[in-house]
Amino acid sequence: MLFPFHASMCFLSGVYYSFYVYGGEIPALRYIDLSVYPWWMSLLFALAGASTFFALKKRTAAEYAKERVLRLLVPFVSGLLLWIPIQSFIADVFFNDYQGGYFRHYSVFFTKWTDLTGYDGGFTPGHLWFILFLFVYSLVFLPFNIWYVKRDKKPDLSKIPVVVLIIGGFALLCAGGLVANVGGKGVLEFALCFLLGFFLFTDDKVIEKLKRNWILLGGLWLAMMIFRCVMWNVGIESKLFWYLDFRALEWTGILGAVAVGARFLDFKNGFTSYFSPACFPIYWLHQTVLAAAAFFIVKIDCANFAQFILITVVSFAVTVGLHEICKRIDPLRFITGIKKPEKSRGDITVK
Repeated sequence: MLFPFHASMCFLSGVYYSFYVYGGEIPALRYIDLSVYPWWMSLLFALAGASTFFALKKRTAAEYAKERVLRLLVPFVSGLLLWIPIQSFIADVFFNDYQGGYFRHYSVFFTKWTDLTGYDGGFTPGHLWFILFLFVYSLVFLPFNIWYVKRDKKPDLSKIPVVVLIIGGFALLCAGGLVANVGGKGVLEFALCFLLGFFLFTDDKVIEKLKRNWILLGGLWLAMMIFRCVMWNVGIESKLFWYLDFRALEWTGILGAVAVGARFLDFKNGFTSYFSPACFPIYWLHQTVLAAAAFFIVKIDCANFAQFILITVVSFAVTVGLHEICKRIDPLRFITGIKKPEKSRGDITVK
């Protein structure tokens, strides 16, 4: 989803739309943003919260904190120093006709502070803001999280009715989205997603309940996506409406994705075996590759939609190729947060 979503941003403009490269308008691609953006990063935070629960079941607090430094903080800092400035440089050249070289622009990157998007050639954490937020949540909530994981008796959250779960999560995210926004990102909002994932999606009974109600939750998720697109076409201008609509799709998207995933995606095959460990480094790599690919592809004399397809396919292929290189070279493996593969000796697995 990363690739078509960010490729679509190259072909949208307006008050809410900008990117490092612009190739002309494709209005139909707006529906990708309308239907996907409200829930997909929130879902990642919820899943990260769930994974924290299981990680703490087999690690001490110190072991977990050390791992978070190596797998989150190191990739964030290395990305900010070595990888993200390329995106800002591309934007400066594309939009501002910047004439200096990349290394000259490197100082511009760290001194030009605007809205933190980098779309004007200024400083930005880029897409690595997600990694920074996740690192902060992992350490801030660590004392409470490890206490909860180690306690013997936990509340039976499966007794919460589905309707209450839907309304309650929606209300929490509505409240959380009102405060602590940094660079357009809701610090409290995503923290709540992280904690909801930690509590709800680690309870087998809750997962079974969501799985049994996958038609309801998946249908509600789909209906909210369609509703949002229809309302955009109608031209609703109320900020309150769009705020509530965003939060509604955010939470129904999380619940719907987990419910449908539990029902249909609980399996392993060659695709999942490869991309499960690859997803983090691919995330780390993808946006810089995509911006660079778009910089050249939008200049090709062909239809805008063909450019969109090319950007999506080329950036995906190059990113996967770079991942293959990174995982084979120890320094690159270290800065991109790639775990070392497990070595098998007969029946003994050694990390």
